[in-house]
Amino acid sequence: MMVSSGNVPVSTGGARRVPVAPPNATGDGPPLAITGSLSGFLLLFVASRLLYLVLIDPSHLSPDLDDELHVGTMAHELVTGPTLPFTEYRVSNWMLGTLVMGTLAAGFFLLFGPTLFALKLAPLLVSTLTLVFWYRTIQRYAGERVAGYFGLLFCFSPPLLTAYSVAALGDHSQSIVFSALTVFLLFRMLSEEKPSRAYPVLLGLTAGFGLWFAYIYGLTLLATLGCWLWRDKGKFWRPRALWFALGFVIGFSPWILFNMQTHFAGLVIYDKTVWEHFGRAHLWDGLAHPRSLAPVEFLRTIAFDDDWTLYRRAVNLLYSLLYLVPIVTAGILHLKTVQSEPTGPSPTEPTLVAFGMLYLVALTLAVQFSDFRYARYYVPTYPFLFFLTAYSLARCQDLLPRARGKIQTVFLASVVVLGLGTHAPLLSLDQPGYVFSAKGYTYAFLPERYLENHALAGKYDRELLLEVVQRPFLSSILPKLSADDQGELSRALTRMLARKAPLNGQAEDFARTERLVPPGFDKHFYYRLGRTAVRWHRSELPKAVAAVEFVRHRSATAHHLALIGIYRAWPWFAAVDSSPEALVTAPSPVAPEMQAHYWRALGLLAGRYWYEKDQSLSRLNAHLQVFVPRLDSSVQRFVLQGVGQVLFTYLSADNWALTAELERFPPAYQEGLLEGWGMALGEDALFSPYPWEGHEKLLWRAATKGFTARSLVSIQQGKAQFEALFKGAAARALEPPLNER
Repeated sequence: MMVSSGNVPVSTGGARRVPVAPPNATGDGPPLAITGSLSGFLLLFVASRLLYLVLIDPSHLSPDLDDELHVGTMAHELVTGPTLPFTEYRVSNWMLGTLVMGTLAAGFFLLFGPTLFALKLAPLLVSTLTLVFWYRTIQRYAGERVAGYFGLLFCFSPPLLTAYSVAALGDHSQSIVFSALTVFLLFRMLSEEKPSRAYPVLLGLTAGFGLWFAYIYGLTLLATLGCWLWRDKGKFWRPRALWFALGFVIGFSPWILFNMQTHFAGLVIYDKTVWEHFGRAHLWDGLAHPRSLAPVEFLRTIAFDDDWTLYRRAVNLLYSLLYLVPIVTAGILHLKTVQSEPTGPSPTEPTLVAFGMLYLVALTLAVQFSDFRYARYYVPTYPFLFFLTAYSLARCQDLLPRARGKIQTVFLASVVVLGLGTHAPLLSLDQPGYVFSAKGYTYAFLPERYLENHALAGKYDRELLLEVVQRPFLSSILPKLSADDQGELSRALTRMLARKAPLNGQAEDFARTERLVPPGFDKHFYYRLGRTAVRWHRSELPKAVAAVEFVRHRSATAHHLALIGIYRAWPWFAAVDSSPEALVTAPSPVAPEMQAHYWRALGLLAGRYWYEKDQSLSRLNAHLQVFVPRLDSSVQRFVLQGVGQVLFTYLSADNWALTAELERFPPAYQEGLLEGWGMALGEDALFSPYPWEGHEKLLWRAATKGFTARSLVSIQQGKAQFEALFKGAAARALEPPLNER
C-alpha cells in the first residue's frame, strides 16, 4: 500500500488546469495498482473498526450515547411502523442530519436486527466512503505516495476520531463525508478541459445537502467558494456557477421547507440564534487564557476529549507531535530551499494544500470567535490535518533524499505503535461482542427531544408537557411497545411529569399531572417529586420539605417517598460552604422515620466537602477517623453510607481501579461505606436511561471489580436497601401491546 519514494506534484503556474499527478508521481519505480492500494486500505479500515466494536469496553461505547440511541429509536420506529411524522424523530431542530442517519440505520436494523452493532454500521459506511473520496482525490492531485500516507493516518486515527467514526450521531462526525465529496468534485470540475454541467450540479447538490445535514459544513463551502474564486478571477459568473447555484438550491430545499413549517426554528441552536453564539468576547477570553485558544484546545484534546490524567495528556502530546513535526519540518525546509534557489512565478491554480490550509484557518476562526468548544466540533478537522501531514512527510522525503527510507520507517512505526497502544486501554476481553446483543435504541430520550423541538428555545412549560404526554405518547406510542420499551418510555415520562409538577398549588392542578403518570410508576413519581422540591429550593432544606407537605394528605407512602427523594437530592444541590462539624452541631429538625435518610445526607455533604477539595482517599480516611468518633454511635453507620455514595459517584467517573482502596479504610468503617456504595449503585441501575438486557450485570461487574467476597456482601446489602423502596413499583401491569391484544 505504501510506496517509499517519489515526487509530490505541485502547481507550476500558468496552466489553466488543476495539476494532476503524472503516472510516475509515486516514485522511481512503477506505482502500485490504484484499486489494489485503495482496497487494501479499505480492508484495513473496516476490519480495524469492526474489531474495535467487538472488543470495545461497554463503558466506551459512544462519545454521545444519548443522541446515538435516539437515532436508533428513529430507525426502530421506521422499521416497525412510525407513529409520528418522519421529521418529528429529529434529535433537534438544527440537527437534521439525524434524520438521514436514522434512515440509513433502519436498513441495517432490517438486515441484522435492532442491535447496537447494526446501528454503528451506518456511521461505519459513511466513514468508509469518506476514505474513498479523500484517497481518490489525493491520489489524483497529490500523488499515490501522499494518498498512502493519508490512508494509513486515517486507519490508525486517534481514539477520539475512532469513536466518532462509528457513532451514529448525524452531525459533525458524519459531515466529513460531504467535505470529502466536495473536494473530490471541486477539483474534478476545475481540472476539466471541456467544462460540463454534471460536476457543478453535483457540487451544488452536495453543498446544499451537506449544509442542512450539519451547519459546520458551511466552512467547507466557504473554502470551496474561496478556491473557486481564486481559480476564476473575474470570470466566476460563468454558466457553471449558475448550474452550481441551481444544484445548491435543490439540495438545500429540504431545510427551507422544514423551517418554513417550524418558523425557522433551525436557526436557534440551544437557546440562542446561530449568530448570537459568535462574538469578539470569545477571542479576548482566549487571549487572556491561552489554553482556551482554539488551536491549543484542539491539540490538548486531539486524542481524548479531556486531559484529566497524565496518561491522556501524554497521548495528546504524542499525537500532536506526530502531526505537527512533519508539517513544521517541511515548512522550514521549504523556506531554506526558497532562499537558496531562485523562485518561479507564484502558483495561479488552487491546490489541495491551499484548500486544506484555507479550511483549517476558517475552522479555527469560527471556533475561536464562538462558544462552540466541545471536542465534536473539531472532528471535521482530522482529514485535512491528515492530508497536510501526509503531504509534508512526502515533501520532507523529497528534500532529504538520503534520509527518505529512515523518515518513512520512523513515521510508519510511530503511527502504528501509537494507534495500537492508545486503543488498547479502551478494549476489554471481559465481554467481547457486547454490541451484538445490546439493544441499539431506547425510548428514554424520545419524549424530551420531542418536547424540546416543539417548545420555544427548547424550554417547554407544564401545559405543553401534559398535552404531549397524553397525546401522542400515552395514547399512541406506549400501547404499541414491548414491555421493556414501555418501561423505558414510562420512566422518562414519569421523570418529566415530576419535574414540572406544581408544588403547594391547587389540588386539581397537581391531580392533572398525577393522573398522567404511567401505570406502575407511582413510586418513581413521588420519589422524583422530592428531587423537584430540592431544585426549587436547593440549599434551603426546610422549604423543600414544606413544599411536599401537601402530599401527606394524599398518601402517607407518597409523602414518605417524596421526603426520601429530598434527602437523597439535597446534598448534591446544596452549596458546600459549611464544614461537616458545623452541620453536625446544628442539625435540622427531622421526623424520627427520616433520621436515617437525614444523616446519610449529612454524610454525603461531608464526603463532598472533603473529597472535592482534595481528591485523595488517604486524606478522606484521615478525616473520617477524626470525624466519625465524635458522632453518636446510632448515626455513624448512616453517615458512612452517605460518604460511600460520594465515593461511588466520583470514583466511577474517574477510575474504577481506585475502588479497591476502600478496603484500606478501618474495618469498622468499611461496611457502612460499602453499603452506601451499593445504594448509589442501586439508584444508578434503577434510573439508568440505558436499561439494556444485562446492563445491570455490566454495571455491577464494573462497580465491584477488585472487591473481596466480604465487601461484595455489604455492597449487595446496600443495593437491596435502596431497591426495597420501589418494590412493587411496577406491580400494575401495563396495557399489552396492540399486536398482542
